[in-house]
Amino acid sequence: MSIVTLKQKRELISSVFGKGVVASNGSDIAVYCPICLKSSKVKKKRKLSISIETGVYHCWVCEAKGRSISRFAQVNFPNSKQLPKLKEYFGNFKESKSEELKVILKLPEDFKLLTLSSSRKSKFLKKYLLTRGMKYEDLYRFKAGYSFEPGFENRVIFPSFDNDLDLNFYLTRVCEETKYQKYKNCNASKKEIIFNEYTVDWKKPVILVEGIFDAVKAGNNAIPILGSWIDTKYSIFKKIIKEKSDVILALDPDAKEKQIKISKNLISYGINVKNTQNLKKDLGDMTKKEAENLILDAKPFDNMERMRYLISGIKSGSMF
Repeated sequence: MSIVTLKQKRELISSVFGKGVVASNGSDIAVYCPICLKSSKVKKKRKLSISIETGVYHCWVCEAKGRSISRFAQVNFPNSKQLPKLKEYFGNFKESKSEELKVILKLPEDFKLLTLSSSRKSKFLKKYLLTRGMKYEDLYRFKAGYSFEPGFENRVIFPSFDNDLDLNFYLTRVCEETKYQKYKNCNASKKEIIFNEYTVDWKKPVILVEGIFDAVKAGNNAIPILGSWIDTKYSIFKKIIKEKSDVILALDPDAKEKQIKISKNLISYGINVKNTQNLKKDLGDMTKKEAENLILDAKPFDNMERMRYLISGIKSGSMF
């Protein structure tokens, strides 16, 4: 294998992220951050700094950072023809110690982001998603896309990525009236995934919702549990306990009993939990303002009830 020069690496980065500015030290290059470019509130400046030698990156505006520019590009430019060369030049670094234990998932080979397509199919799908209250920035945030492969007809694809920016799940939703199954998930266990884990700030309250459209309305730190029950066998439950994150539960109105049980389980581990009140319809059927107000109005269990579940957790040995 031939030696890759810094010039080759620099030119490759610029071909993917756009023309960059090399720092005075000659070892870093500043380019436009693809995340910041999608925000109307951020001035367009080259604030994504990338090490030309190692591929370590850091955006000084949105704080996106990591040790694998190839993985970052894979998420933000999934259709780039330069991805194989990025992996060749910079590797495909993983922080996970158990890569061999992960189920290897792949999106359809012709997967395209809706935000980067103007095909007839993409227009049809975008029109449907707009009727569901999604905006352009939501399409980008959730990396909504599509495929022409069999099984994906008239379906929008929502991929999910873990902290290593590896694909860990995807689901599809049909965008027309049909007698067939509305949602189809990939062949992966929901127990092992945290949907779009790489976007979650565990230091802020985590909002648990049922589905993808609920997450759209609930805000940036919402995680869809995809209709699942969660307990100590689920990665998301373990992560919340480990990070000691506050939780707001905003499940569907017909899942009230499940919401109470999950609340009790979390409280028994010392987690601060709030529950939404008087939910009349799914968050996904509300406006963003309605969902925001509902979440702001979420109430904790009263102190006596909270203490009772804390004590029951200690007795059962679940506290640590």
